[in-house]
Amino acid sequence: MQRLVPTDGTPPDLGLDAAAIDPLIAAEARPGTTEQPWVVVNMVTSVDGATYVDGVSGPLGGDGDFAVFVALRAVADVVLAGSATVTAERYRPPMGDAARRARRTERGQAPLPRLAVVSNRGDIALDLPMFTDAGPDRRPVVLVADAATEARRTEIEQVADVLVAGEERVDVRTAVSLLGSELGARIVLCEGGATLNGLLLAADLVDEWCTTSAPLLVAGDAARSAVGSPTPEPRRLRLARVLEHDGELMLRYVRDRDPRNGGQQRA
Repeated sequence: MQRLVPTDGTPPDLGLDAAAIDPLIAAEARPGTTEQPWVVVNMVTSVDGATYVDGVSGPLGGDGDFAVFVALRAVADVVLAGSATVTAERYRPPMGDAARRARRTERGQAPLPRLAVVSNRGDIALDLPMFTDAGPDRRPVVLVADAATEARRTEIEQVADVLVAGEERVDVRTAVSLLGSELGARIVLCEGGATLNGLLLAADLVDEWCTTSAPLLVAGDAARSAVGSPTPEPRRLRLARVLEHDGELMLRYVRDRDPRNGGQQRA
């Protein structure tokens, strides 16, 4: 793997070893707090913009994308995704080898990130691997709206922790705030889908956008990385990192909130 940006005099050839990739990702500034977690979106798309093939993103990503995917999870306190995404991708509880767990502990983080899923009314299958493979110390979190019935919440609580974040639908601003206040999250990594990404963008909660451009053409009608109501104005980003491996480009953009550049501070 080659690092193209930034260029600071260090060797650009990183290989694919976690010993090189993980420290690079961990050293990137993400100044989140439990009062205002830093929100990262990480997606992979084909060159022509498709976010999945046959309903899942796996066929798009190569070795470089996977290395960054794992490294981002290794710095996150919470991995956040929508119910359709965790269902289609058959999510399992986040994993980490002994070395990654040790590095997280040294940084003052839990050994593994928590998995949180957004499901407005809690209508998510409870036999998914994210639930069945989770031990008592790795329970996922389900973010629901108040519209979810008490009976359904009780069912979910058999396999997960439940947080109520909104009335008819989950309010993403409330959800992110709860991930900070209730789970102690300083870094929230969102892995989609497109609807959840769009809601985070509309609320101007996205601090960092990581995307892999896969050297593939897909066509078809796959969704783009974010859908929903357009933002009031385009959100300005700053290119912070470019990695390349076998034709894949792994890009990191950071939200530019400097008013001098047209940015806006969070509400």
